[in-house]
Amino acid sequence: MSHKPIAGLSGASLVAGIFAYTRFNSFPSLIASFGVGSVMALSSMRIRDGMEYGYEGAAASSAVLVVPTLRRAIRTRTPIPATVCLLAAASTVYYVREIAENSKHAVI
Repeated sequence: MSHKPIAGLSGASLVAGIFAYTRFNSFPSLIASFGVGSVMALSSMRIRDGMEYGYEGAAASSAVLVVPTLRRAIRTRTPIPATVCLLAAASTVYYVREIAENSKHAVI
């Protein structure tokens, strides 16, 4: 039950977007990474503060990040998109498990 994995992935997403923009002049990558990174940062703050939908936002934004980074990792065969893709997949699994764990302990 930690906000740190999604906060770290938010930073990695932002850095990867900036790297893609500077290296390949990819403006869509920059915009998308700032969008997904912002949702991740918001989810991190919601988890940290004990607010609702923090885990769901973290799982959804991590899952959204997997698809484009997987495509880019396959196409370019470079380590940065592959690493971000693996981190996003691990984050998705982590937060889905947290959601399942929290729903199991929920009082109805």
